[in-house]
Amino acid sequence: LMNVKKYISITDFCRGHALEESFIYSLHEIELIEIRQVEAEPVIPRSDLRRLERLVRLHRELEISPETLLAVDHLLDQVESLQEEVLALRRRLNRWE
Repeated sequence: LMNVKKYISITDFCRGHALEESFIYSLHEIELIEIRQVEAEPVIPRSDLRRLERLVRLHRELEISPETLLAVDHLLDQVESLQEEVLALRRRLNRWE
């Protein structure tokens, strides 16, 4: 039985988000998401769901193509990283106040 906690099937994800499976495969082709095979079924690691849902939202709301999503995703990752760094620096600074 597929480990339900670790993976979600592409079919279930697409059905739940009213999405064509081809969109998921296009994200995989440009290496934005990972697709694995579990019991001969294509699945997505649950750890990638937050990112995948963000990509779907950007695609829908802003009509961004998968290729453009690659650049946008990279920039969003950089912003998150910088935000984490600012928080860490603030915590260090607060210790000195």
